[in-house]
Amino acid sequence: MVAIRERLPALDRLAPAGEPAPSDMFDWTTPIDRTRLYICETLSPLYYTAVYRDLGEEHRLRYNQLTGILAVELIALLESEFLDAALAAVEAEEAPDSPLRAAVVRFARDERRHAAAWAKLTRLSEPGWYAGRARHIVRLPPGAAGLLRFVARHPIAFPVVFWVQLAQEERSIEISRRCMRMPADRIEPRYAGAFREHLVDETRHVQVDRHLIERFYAKRPAPVRRMTARLFRAITRGFLLAPAHSTSQVIAILAREYPELVPLLPRIRRELRALEENDDYHRMMYSRRTTPVTFGLFDRFEEFRQMRHVLRSYRPERQS
Repeated sequence: MVAIRERLPALDRLAPAGEPAPSDMFDWTTPIDRTRLYICETLSPLYYTAVYRDLGEEHRLRYNQLTGILAVELIALLESEFLDAALAAVEAEEAPDSPLRAAVVRFARDERRHAAAWAKLTRLSEPGWYAGRARHIVRLPPGAAGLLRFVARHPIAFPVVFWVQLAQEERSIEISRRCMRMPADRIEPRYAGAFREHLVDETRHVQVDRHLIERFYAKRPAPVRRMTARLFRAITRGFLLAPAHSTSQVIAILAREYPELVPLLPRIRRELRALEENDDYHRMMYSRRTTPVTFGLFDRFEEFRQMRHVLRSYRPERQS
């Protein structure tokens, strides 16, 4: 099969027809509805295990809610701590009248608005967890957060940042789309609204990410590109494909709330580890359907075709 290279849209054509609704239009005062899901079931790792079917309905509901909170924490972490630093560095690099600079400035403004909404959503979900702290579930391995922040602050030297941005922005679009397809009476309305608002901006952000890769990666020397591809493979394998530390924290919280699940913990952990070899899980996370722009760029740059050794759903296609 021959992959057709998609035309890069002009930056001045990326603005949507209207501004998305501000997050203060949501009802942040009514208590969270704990009888509903927070995220589409098919987005949760445990859904792809056999043990998931052996859990009680109340266990699956609470696991889903914890996974929804984790998803919000992960998106907020990317947007508020890493993306913000990378976009600020690009803004400083570009000329004042640059269309790319204008797009990045708007990108950063969008992300700050998103971060405020995610913070309100997590506080509404679990007020006791977020008094004076931004995260409760997300766990990064020791030293990883500092390394990622350093790379984010220097995106020109380490253009892997733009690849991480692109892959995660596309993942965010897929999360929003799956949640929006759920029946309205199944998903908590504030989660549904936050994901719906997020989708409006993320579609445009993916195209800005493509411009950033074109500007700061495509013409770099081959050694820089090869190093970038190696870094991206390591980040994807270690942090993005299966956030093991954070998923373990979700399971630990679930077991504390439902002690009857403690005897199942060894099986749950074993089956979660086996997701590394699970084709359905890989297709949900990264595939030509869920992350088409990212996979198209893997095809374009030969050094990224090695992602087939990390992502089971990726098979390189020839560019025309």
